[in-house]
Amino acid sequence: MRSRLFAALAVLTCTVIGGCATQPPQATARRCGPTPAFADGGERSTLWLRNSSEYRIASEIIYRAAQSALQQGLADPAWTAEPAQSGDRSALPPAVVMDIDETVLDNSAPQARMMLEETCIAEFDGVWDAWVAERAAPAIPGAAAFIRAARELKDAAGRPVHIFFITNRECHPRPGNPSRCPQQDDTAANLHMLGLDVPTLADDLLLRGEREDWQGEKQTRRLVIAQSYRIVLNIGDDLADFLPDVRRATVTERERARCASRERWGRQWFMIPNPMYGSWQVALGPDLKAALAAPPEIIEDCAAR
Repeated sequence: MRSRLFAALAVLTCTVIGGCATQPPQATARRCGPTPAFADGGERSTLWLRNSSEYRIASEIIYRAAQSALQQGLADPAWTAEPAQSGDRSALPPAVVMDIDETVLDNSAPQARMMLEETCIAEFDGVWDAWVAERAAPAIPGAAAFIRAARELKDAAGRPVHIFFITNRECHPRPGNPSRCPQQDDTAANLHMLGLDVPTLADDLLLRGEREDWQGEKQTRRLVIAQSYRIVLNIGDDLADFLPDVRRATVTERERARCASRERWGRQWFMIPNPMYGSWQVALGPDLKAALAAPPEIIEDCAAR
């Protein structure tokens, strides 16, 4: 930001004294050099999430619909949001699976900060971990009310709903911190700050890398939960929160996967809008200008198939 100010002052000085009229405008030096800054070009999407009433309305509507669906699912012992669950599930207590980032916790503040500071891609991991350590993320609109209400509900056998959080916040050591997984401690503390903690919260937070086989794909962790619980709802902000093998898929492959599961959307699976980042960007490739110039790679309407 300081370099931009200096550039603006230089232009103003030239205009006033009239001594730079023949000089071409100079490009502002980027601190990342030729490498793009993290979240380059994300100003509008970040501002929409941070400031628009439209976003808050959409998120709250989704969470109200999810609460209604949860009540319906609790009344039906055969209901499950996990395709891998089969057979009689009536003996299992009910659970809801939720993502954390941009589903429960709002991380638009560091997103805006990284754009303002032109954070380089190589710096992202450190900046992100520092943000997690702040334990300061507010709740996504509607999320806290949904979680509190869900925990008050019970199935036909009188068993309460258990909330599990499957997140790709990654467990890794932090200098000066003796914890094996300080990111789990930070996330639990953040949820506590929002009044969303429970005595079992540490066990209910399933982070990437917490176990050796818990990597980016979330299905492994969902299947662990499915051994002991009937998963009634799944709530996330990315297609990969619901389906395996879509993080590196093309747009067309992702659309086919979306349509193949169309009976679950809005019934057992609920998607919170997140225009800031996600696996959808990976599908578009690194050249966003080329993606803008190309016709949209979307298959036919699911209902027409």
